[in-house]
Amino acid sequence: MRRRTVTALACAGLLVALPAVGELVARAELRHRIRTAVTSRVPAGSLAIGLSSRPALLQLADRRLPFVELDATHARLGRITDASFHARLAGVRLTGGDRRAEVASARVTVLVPPGALAGPAGDSGGLPVTGVRTDPRRGTVTLLFGQGGLGSVTVRPGVTSGRVRMTVTSVEIMGRAAPEAVARRVRDAVGRRTGPADYPLGLRATSARVEGDGVHVALRSDGPTAPDPAD
Repeated sequence: MRRRTVTALACAGLLVALPAVGELVARAELRHRIRTAVTSRVPAGSLAIGLSSRPALLQLADRRLPFVELDATHARLGRITDASFHARLAGVRLTGGDRRAEVASARVTVLVPPGALAGPAGDSGGLPVTGVRTDPRRGTVTLLFGQGGLGSVTVRPGVTSGRVRMTVTSVEIMGRAAPEAVARRVRDAVGRRTGPADYPLGLRATSARVEGDGVHVALRSDGPTAPDPAD
């Protein structure tokens, strides 16, 4: 009698545990698919993935996720190699494979720290970038070139037609304004560095502001949109 009772209790415990185990497995599978899709396009040092409270088994079954939240650090965004970002993707629908999905809307905030601004923001003409200063009051970033900050280029990030643009506000050599020919070459070089033709997921920049820890960029899209195929 006792043996039958123990067996019945064990079976009951197994029946209770199976759905919980299935839910854990389903959530792990969802996170794997999302991580594969994101890191194939945006390599990152770390990526945290948040899912809605809707049962993951149902999300896998109908391939619809109410939302996905992503928090990444040390991410590569084009020429920027040390950015961090937070993204909330709403109305995600898996359309096939590990790397295919559609997104109804997206809200993204990106932080580009001072050290990561050297490549995209200026053209050193062969001189190494020796320092980067941010000025939140003026909304500018100054890049120092050469030994002891021999030269400097100051740029102001802004948004034009949904894209982040850098406007050169000054070019100096040894503390004095650079000759116009030199300043023009720097402005032209910065102007050519426009990045990709389109941001992913149909994102459009809505603001770019300078803070002490770098440049904060806000982007949004109202889809539905799909990620571009990974290379």
